[in-house]
Amino acid sequence: MKLGFGKPKQKATSDEVGPEMLIANRLKELCHGDDDLYRAMSRLMFLDPKKITIPLERVLTEAQDFEAQGNNLRAEVSYRIAGGISLYKSDLAGVNKYFSKAASLAGNSHLEYQTLLKKSSDAVDIARKFYEEFNSQPEQS
Repeated sequence: MKLGFGKPKQKATSDEVGPEMLIANRLKELCHGDDDLYRAMSRLMFLDPKKITIPLERVLTEAQDFEAQGNNLRAEVSYRIAGGISLYKSDLAGVNKYFSKAASLAGNSHLEYQTLLKKSSDAVDIARKFYEEFNSQPEQS
């Protein structure tokens, strides 16, 4: 005796790829098999950076204020955001500076900072290609 209610659930076919999988797969391809860099990039990049409306200068001011107040967690998060904005803008110096600051505040709790810092030049190149392909290029000024 069958007691199921309603229609049976449809199983998703393996041919269907959602936008998240497409983005993840393309990022992985751009990392050329470097799994550590892929994991770091997937955690630290903004997928849709145009939705970040706060200016970098304000993020940095907040980070410095939090740090001065001894609120290292909020300072770390702010520096992490600044590093993500720098990745988006292909600013290698900013990526190194802000992720270094975030790493120093986080200690060993976020290994993705260290991975990204070791390969920051590659990370900036990958981010540039990624944002170009997904039409999320920063406005030229």
